[in-house]
Amino acid sequence: MSIRNPEKLKQILSVPENLGKALSRHTYGMLSWVNLFGAKLASVDCIETKIIVSRIVADNAKHSKLFSDRAKELGQNPQLYKPPEIGQEIYDILDTYTDPYSFLSYALGSLVHFRKLLEIYISVADPRSQKILLEVKKDVEDHLLMLRGYFRSQTDSNSKKNHAEAIKTLAEDKYTEREEQEIIWYSLHNVSKN
Repeated sequence: MSIRNPEKLKQILSVPENLGKALSRHTYGMLSWVNLFGAKLASVDCIETKIIVSRIVADNAKHSKLFSDRAKELGQNPQLYKPPEIGQEIYDILDTYTDPYSFLSYALGSLVHFRKLLEIYISVADPRSQKILLEVKKDVEDHLLMLRGYFRSQTDSNSKKNHAEAIKTLAEDKYTEREEQEIIWYSLHNVSKN
């Protein structure tokens, strides 16, 4: 599923303060991924899969720092961000998946959506923010390549393919719903430095 209101999102995020809010929101999400995927790492037996999960954890930690620092420069305090109910539901669902095939399917759906968001953010961002967003987008593209390679090697039946696709679609749908809530927050509320 695509982003339902891309033009509205572009308009709202063309205001630097609102872009700072988006970066605050993603700081929270990236740290949630670090915690959730980090906790799953010990249960991953296959070394190739462990490398993928480790890379996702490490890059999300790096990205959260980049986004947090830039959000602060844009006048926001990322530590004050609290997700809407749909936002927390996204992480709760991810936490329920215990096998790598399922939680990486969810990651794939999330990253497909995030890449689309990054393209919107880049199109309206100031030059300093653009540089950071492009760095993150490069890593996200790498994650997508790794995940697609993983699914090519691990999907050996139609039932597994359908399972992965259902989870990927669920993730994309949930993130699309969340975007509608975040658009409202970006335009109505302020996360101050205090």
